[in-house]
Amino acid sequence: MQIVPFLYFVKKRPMRYALLTLLFVANSILAQEPYLSNETYTYDEVIAQYQALAAKYPDQAKIIQFGKSDYGKNIPLFLLSKEGSFKPNQFEDKVVIFINNGIHPGEPCGVDACVNLSKKLLKDPELLPENVVIGLIPLYNVGGAHNRTCCSRANQNGPAEYGFRGNAKNLDLNRDFIKSDSKNTFTFYRIFHYLNPHIFIDTHTSDGADYQHTMTLITSQLDKMQEDLRSFVKDTMNPAIFSEMLKAENPMVPYVHQMGKTPEEGIFDYLETPRYSTGYTNLFNCISYVSEAHMLKSFKERVEATQLLLEIMIAFAEKHQHQLKALKKRADLKTGKQQSFELNWQLDTTQYDEIPFMGYEAEFTTSSITGEKKLTYNHDKPWKKKIRYYNTFTCTDSVIAPNYYILPKAWNTVAFRLQKSGVQVERLTKDTSLNVAVYYIDDYTTTDRPYEGHYLHKKITVTNETKTINYQRGDYVINVNCPQARMIVESLEPQAPDSYFAWNFFDAILQQKEWFSAYVFEEKAEKMLAEDSALKKEFELKKKNDADFAADPFMQLYFLYKRSDNYERTANLYPVGRLFDQLNQDDLDPAPLILGF
Repeated sequence: MQIVPFLYFVKKRPMRYALLTLLFVANSILAQEPYLSNETYTYDEVIAQYQALAAKYPDQAKIIQFGKSDYGKNIPLFLLSKEGSFKPNQFEDKVVIFINNGIHPGEPCGVDACVNLSKKLLKDPELLPENVVIGLIPLYNVGGAHNRTCCSRANQNGPAEYGFRGNAKNLDLNRDFIKSDSKNTFTFYRIFHYLNPHIFIDTHTSDGADYQHTMTLITSQLDKMQEDLRSFVKDTMNPAIFSEMLKAENPMVPYVHQMGKTPEEGIFDYLETPRYSTGYTNLFNCISYVSEAHMLKSFKERVEATQLLLEIMIAFAEKHQHQLKALKKRADLKTGKQQSFELNWQLDTTQYDEIPFMGYEAEFTTSSITGEKKLTYNHDKPWKKKIRYYNTFTCTDSVIAPNYYILPKAWNTVAFRLQKSGVQVERLTKDTSLNVAVYYIDDYTTTDRPYEGHYLHKKITVTNETKTINYQRGDYVINVNCPQARMIVESLEPQAPDSYFAWNFFDAILQQKEWFSAYVFEEKAEKMLAEDSALKKEFELKKKNDADFAADPFMQLYFLYKRSDNYERTANLYPVGRLFDQLNQDDLDPAPLILGF
């Protein structure tokens, strides 16, 4: 009833009352705190919260639209800064923290926690850090957020209704960062490379075992980090964050990724490759974390624990701002000069730490449904003891990177993704013959069923050869000697676990195009064996030792066909050349913006 006369005066005196109207609406919106009633924001509600905050605190808060989601609605960035520094060149002297929320909308702790955190920081200007800019995505998986239900996460305690893991294309967006099949990911690229953050945090809710802790934390795997960052995170940052959570009576442990059936058997680090958010962001020397609030705690507890962790992260960044800025600059410089890059990793089960852990007694009873043993956790029997934490990975495969990768312009989908990830892509200004190292794909395994829209290749082996290749004017050139070197190497070396080859971007090379008719090729095969004694010896030996081969006439002829001059030399030839020489800069031009595919 009070709104009607208020709007009447607005109509009479629009200039005088327009701001009052905006603030009135903003205050009304900001009064809501749904998590206290076991509810979480819808997409429209959470965007309205940040719009209201930006309207109420224009000097410290701002919303910037960066792009669309697969669902068609925007994915905005919300910025918080004490001095209102919202352009990249205005916060170059700040530590930048980037928080991503709602990548899995059924895990909305961070969605609500960041609204509360933003209100708290803006309400009291003294709480806003002097030397830290905070950027956050309110709700990243827009399509999944609109697919709300009460119960898609069977193991979770609230909220009453929440979004779905798959996005509008049914993609798990936390498996899409390197392959970028979604519009969401390209929008994330724009935001991430605009901010160039020092610290990245992706907020989640856990799944798995039951235990007393409300918050667990995934640190981007230390052995994969640039050495200066690794030392700082291991010796300074993580101890401080875990200590502050303990002081706040919310003791935190590493993410509970179990070695066996229960946490008592030990936990181990999660090896996040670049398909995951933190695996991608860490490629750019950004210290990266995933917060994992425990699924069985109340939604209120989870939201408050997430907010507490974020506040501790911000306070740490303010205190260590000089170190964080210097470390990233040094790490970027060293990455640009790096020659050897690790590609594949394996958990070292001979090394572990012992950490304090608060669990519940695990008990096994007989299931009335399956008749097999059923695991339960007895809350009447809590325990506190030390458990093994396996957090060391050893490199199983590394590569000496070239100075340049040369990519024929036919593969523009790959060049497009590199460019969107902040990699400078150049083009040859003239037809050029180059002596390059190339790979032939020897072997690989492929998943039997589609995984995130692809049939992922694994266990990739290659043979390295040197060839002179005639490249065309306009072919793409990627200089590896830059801060984005890890992104370049891990996406273009085919044997890397999340390479573009592994994700099927080069599958066309794996299909042989020309074949033979046995009755025609038989005569040539006889001639080859008659003229090449070494080949004849190899052929006869294979027939002697391989019963399947000896019984298959076609395979015998194919064996000889592959060694003939008829066999195509491009079959299984990976088209990315590796150039170890230097190019004349006059032969290169910056590639214009590639407009998709």
